Amino acid sequence: MRLHTDFHDYYDFAVGYGIDDNVHYNRFSKAVEIHIKSSFDFPNFEGTHLLGFCGQIYPLIELEKYNRHYNHSYDTEDYELIERYFVYSFKEFEQKESEWEKFYGNFGYYGRDKIQLKQFFTDWSYQSNDIFLEYKVPTWVIRLERHESKGILNPKLKDYGFDRIKDSFTAFQEISMYLSNILVEQKEVAKVADKVRIEKHGFDLKKSFRKEKKQ
Repeated sequence: MRLHTDFHDYYDFAVGYGIDDNVHYNRFSKAVEIHIKSSFDFPNFEGTHLLGFCGQIYPLIELEKYNRHYNHSYDTEDYELIERYFVYSFKEFEQKESEWEKFYGNFGYYGRDKIQLKQFFTDWSYQSNDIFLEYKVPTWVIRLERHESKGILNPKLKDYGFDRIKDSFTAFQEISMYLSNILVEQKEVAKVADKVRIEKHGFDLKKSFRKEKKQ
């Protein structure tokens, strides 16, 4: 697979394992409105995303960790963002909640209804090629906000922590295979008339298939 892009992602160095000149990936990010068709209600949690990768939909949540300190000048508390992290499962969410317990974060918001949060990771994980085929891309991401869906085609996967889900070699190979098998433009096979095929093989239709008269 040959990459045509204006940014670097974590799986790019896998190009060194071999290049298929017949597969080209025009990886240029573009903001779009992606409309999700689902039988499930949109989640009521902030920071919820869906990431599409080669026919698979991954639900994820953006978590933020803040360092809280007291501002003596204004007699207020300030919150400095020190880390963003995307979790891809409810188990991973609980692990981060435990690790960041000494910091201020947005766990309290989710903690009010962890049953629905856990269900989000189950309901919104599925396989579908619809959006990929509609936009002719192997990757996309959207942020779910009520019934609006702000999407990005060909996002930088490293920014969403996707390197924890797929290693660089696997990601590169799967994108290459998806482009060549699912997103490939199907060319119409030209039907060649029997007459043309026969003539291409060097036969003369007037002579080759005419029975000679017996003397």
